[in-house]
Amino acid sequence: MTQPRRRFAAILTALTTVATTIGLLLSGAPPATAAVSTGHGVGHLAENGVSWIGSYRLDDGSLIFCLEVGKKAPTGHDYQFVDSAALGRFTPDDLARLAYISRTAAPSADPTEAAAGQLATWRIAGLDGRSPEYYAARAGASAQAVLDRSSQLLAAADAPSGASRGVMGSVTLTPADDDNRMTVTSGLTVDFLASGPTALAPGVHSGTMSLSGAVFDDGRAERTVSNGETVSITTTGTDPASTVAAMVRYNDLPYGSAFTAGHAGDDVQQVLVARPGSASGSATILSTVPSTKPFQPVVNTKTSKATAAAGEAISDELTVSALVDESRDDLLPGWGVYRPATPPPAGSVPAVDENGMLPIPVVVESSLLGPFSDPIEPAAEPPAGAPVVCSVEVRIETGPGNYRTPECVLPGSGYFVWVERISPDRTPVEQGGSRILPWQSPFGTASEVTFVAPPPAPELPPAPAAPAAAPVLADTGSADTGFLLLVSATALTLGSLLGVGVLWRRRLTNHLAPTTTT
Repeated sequence: MTQPRRRFAAILTALTTVATTIGLLLSGAPPATAAVSTGHGVGHLAENGVSWIGSYRLDDGSLIFCLEVGKKAPTGHDYQFVDSAALGRFTPDDLARLAYISRTAAPSADPTEAAAGQLATWRIAGLDGRSPEYYAARAGASAQAVLDRSSQLLAAADAPSGASRGVMGSVTLTPADDDNRMTVTSGLTVDFLASGPTALAPGVHSGTMSLSGAVFDDGRAERTVSNGETVSITTTGTDPASTVAAMVRYNDLPYGSAFTAGHAGDDVQQVLVARPGSASGSATILSTVPSTKPFQPVVNTKTSKATAAAGEAISDELTVSALVDESRDDLLPGWGVYRPATPPPAGSVPAVDENGMLPIPVVVESSLLGPFSDPIEPAAEPPAGAPVVCSVEVRIETGPGNYRTPECVLPGSGYFVWVERISPDRTPVEQGGSRILPWQSPFGTASEVTFVAPPPAPELPPAPAAPAAAPVLADTGSADTGFLLLVSATALTLGSLLGVGVLWRRRLTNHLAPTTTT
């Protein structure tokens, strides 16, 4: 055995000695009071009618094997019960072998099996200088069968799954998986003489598990479990991180080096009391784990500009928080956390909290829709086929707080509106994605709308003045008369113009002629 294995064995033996002693008291072992041996139990009586090989019986019904051949037989003597460790004369491995025989052969109702168990016990405790065959001969015709069976019992004690030094329980908590199931698993490890510490195959024994800070799927905090069985649990606290305790105990286990012994005086044989199984394996784990409850992220939003001009860039302000609904026990009233597989470097953002956990990251996907020609009417969903100006996203890694989206450029006039959504699929399961509830903003929230006015109409040049209208003469009753009047007026005008021209000509001639002096 290697040195670490010896240390494990020593620790395991020390821990299980106490547990086994308690187990004895809980499993109905006799109290530390007197019990009288009433005589032979199960076995063979030699032909001389005196020599006996087999078990003896106590007045409480227990069967016993002798541990000190050569001393007085148990019959008629009062025995005080003590733990095997109090005998003080056996090695740990021999205690384990004797305990194995006390569980397997001592309770037997078969004479040959009981006689073989007594012979195997003497072969461990001491034969007082005689051979095994000498004592086997007390069985008469069954002597060889008793001898052979005693050898088999000793070989079985030293087999890989035979005698053991002790048993230890274990319990493990596993964080939530893809289905958001936190699980707990209990196990048993036996320190066998031949194979050392060995985890038992699942389903060998049943025990009781109780929880604090969590419940099983049926809503109870206690249930029967089998070793190796994995069961799901959910946390009951209201904090993002919950302290969960899981306690498991397996009683009446057929392992370990402890057994009940009887002492009746220095000149009377000490005895080994038949007990089917009195060891116990227990374990408790206390761990702070992320709550298994889902949480509902919500976002309040506000566009950066309620009015803008075409070509301007706008963004959306995000106020991120978790929904608090006191009417829902299944909903975490806060932002969820997870424990990273590898802690981030010191000084990184975000930083782990005192429990080594980080806020569950989410991605807010934002889309700017528009333009719409008419004022936007609120609705639960955007209209089908709504035009999309751009889509941007913000990764929320530090939990609740204020954030701002990247900018989008307004392409023209009209009404524009932001819409947001959070999808659990954007967060890996190992970072708590299975505990995020989806969220989507309503369409047309007033704080999300930006209006871009159309450009002003161009200014038109002034219209030219209309020509003066010709005077209209009174109608005399015929078209010809009107025509004549028009001709007369025209002629009169022309005549006047000619007269003016002649007069102007004369004045000009006079002005240019030489002046005559008389």
